[in-house]
Amino acid sequence: MTHAAIGSIAVIFVLILFGVAYYAHLRRKRGSSVVDNAHVYSLALAIYCTSWTYYGSVGRAATSGLDFLAIYLGPTLICFSWWFLLRKIVIISKQQNIGSIADFISSRYGKSTSLGMIVTIFAVLGIVPYIALQLKAIADTFNLLGGFSAEHLAPANHSISSLFHTVDTAFIVALVLSLFCILFGAMRLDSTERNEGLIATIAFESIIKLAAFLAVGIFVTYGLFDGFTDLFGKFLHLYPDKKNLLLIPTSGSGANRWFTMTFMSMMAIMFLPRQFHAMVIENSDHNHIRTAMWAFPAYLFLLNLFVIPIALAGIITFNGDTSMADYYVLNLPLTTGHNALAMLVFIGGFSAASGMVMLESVASATMILNNLVMPIILRFNIKMNDISGLLLNIKRAAIVMVIFLGYFYYRTLGESAALVNIGLISFMAATQFAPPSSAVCIGNALPAKAQPSA
Repeated sequence: MTHAAIGSIAVIFVLILFGVAYYAHLRRKRGSSVVDNAHVYSLALAIYCTSWTYYGSVGRAATSGLDFLAIYLGPTLICFSWWFLLRKIVIISKQQNIGSIADFISSRYGKSTSLGMIVTIFAVLGIVPYIALQLKAIADTFNLLGGFSAEHLAPANHSISSLFHTVDTAFIVALVLSLFCILFGAMRLDSTERNEGLIATIAFESIIKLAAFLAVGIFVTYGLFDGFTDLFGKFLHLYPDKKNLLLIPTSGSGANRWFTMTFMSMMAIMFLPRQFHAMVIENSDHNHIRTAMWAFPAYLFLLNLFVIPIALAGIITFNGDTSMADYYVLNLPLTTGHNALAMLVFIGGFSAASGMVMLESVASATMILNNLVMPIILRFNIKMNDISGLLLNIKRAAIVMVIFLGYFYYRTLGESAALVNIGLISFMAATQFAPPSSAVCIGNALPAKAQPSA
């Protein structure tokens, strides 16, 4: 496929996203919300599944085996506590007009300004490389569809001067997502007010990425092979030395890794800035959590149903070469001549990546405005005729800054080892928020006289 054709289809899809967001915005203005729905809320939580899930799970399954499941086991397990834990967090946040994870943590300590600043800086630094990973996935898959070989994918192969003479997919995507977030994620200053256009778009993208992944999974399992039995049988026959990919470690470093990844993913689903924003800030009715407790794990199950089959099919098809295992999802239909399915996979991956970038940048911009900019304005007693207009523009600038920090990270580090495992690094960053966040819930559970002073 030509880059022009791929770009045209991508533009059409982006216009559809704008249409979905605008429709949700109009419905909200008319007093008939499309996102005030338990199922839409559950789909919005699937922002957890980024391009790291969409592509990286298959790559990890092809190289490390079943330990990728720990990333989804953790959220599934903690879902059972949501009616007590998440509902309490939502209620506390609504009562105290909390607009971000930084506000939530600082609220336990008398809304400490310095603590809010520290959490904000820590959160932004933790998610910028994760944003880079999403831009990388979009750019790489765009180039793969356009016929570039693996050695042409690394940003290191493009000098700074050459960027001005070639189409820089990641840069264009960063621009478009920045515009989208400004239009539908930074329309108002009230950080506790829900961004219904943005949430409707994320829910729609969650449907697209699930449908695309199931489509390629069914194609691989029942199109390229004669079902699960045939696929697994051929794999074990051709690669008996790789049968450990299908085994769960029960002792040693493998078991320790499973436990660590499960725990980190339990914390990530609760305290990553975008997850907190989707689960808490954008929640319109805490009764929706009842539905999310079963709908979200069901979504994770369906999205991971064909991960192992696709990974094994990729190993068989590419003669054991796992250097491009992250992109088996795209390369399998592409190399077998099913370009339409490959394009659907690209759109699904685009949905997985763009949704994360949009919500993460809005959540980060809110923290930057509330916990870094506002304290400075209050400290120096800055007075203007239209301070609200200035603050709104600062929030918009923060959205652009966060997205382009991710872009420059991607361009600077390229294919480094740090980028490959950045998902886990971001999970570790989110895990640091667990102790103080737990203190908020415990503190608010105590009678008023028993609560310690800040």
